Amino acid sequence: MKRIGLLTLFALSFVFVQAQGGSAFGLKGGLTIGTQEWNNIDQGALFTWHGDVYVESLVEDNSFALIAQLGYHTRGSARRNQRIFTQNSNSSTINQSFEFNNISLMFGAKQKYDFQQNGKVYYMFGLRGEYTVSDNLEQYQDINPLFYPFPDGVRKLNMGLTIGGGFEMMFSQLFGGFLEFSVAPDITAQYKQQEIPNVTNPFTGNPQTIGERTIRNLSFEVSVGIRLLRIVEYID
Repeated sequence: MKRIGLLTLFALSFVFVQAQGGSAFGLKGGLTIGTQEWNNIDQGALFTWHGDVYVESLVEDNSFALIAQLGYHTRGSARRNQRIFTQNSNSSTINQSFEFNNISLMFGAKQKYDFQQNGKVYYMFGLRGEYTVSDNLEQYQDINPLFYPFPDGVRKLNMGLTIGGGFEMMFSQLFGGFLEFSVAPDITAQYKQQEIPNVTNPFTGNPQTIGERTIRNLSFEVSVGIRLLRIVEYID
């Protein structure tokens, strides 16, 4: 139901932007560099991907344009060359990733400036709402539940900001492309776990308290996209 709600909001925003006198729309996607803070401790970078469909109002004189986009973004972080100990005192070195697969809906605005012939540079900002459809935390519970987040602590609904800029160029009257760089900090926590007392340590057999844990996403994204124009002309 939450995914249907996001699609409905995007459909309504599409209609609203279209009503402004024309629109640009298309696809974009590319590389995501995901990082996280675990209780204010930075984790390593996760290299993954994202993709969006978007719609943008057409305006004159490089005024602020309205934008809306809906897409699939993998947030998360990674740990590399981690030494893992089992209950048998054996150890191995592995790489780990902590992935949260989110449907993302963003509303915002874009300011453009002319740059060379048929080109524009721009900056943008927006507010995001995201719904987590899946994660990979379950696989770490068999290693050591004391040191890894629990699937039950994942917050399905989150909010964040998107701030970025880029360069776009029209190849014909109605078709163009762009390169975009953005940063997406989360406002709310992707993961929130209260303190859990009396958990048995699998190595010592003694009870132990698992401390409160908060995980917050920060993503850096590089996108390449296509731009299609729909121009509305009013004739008296």
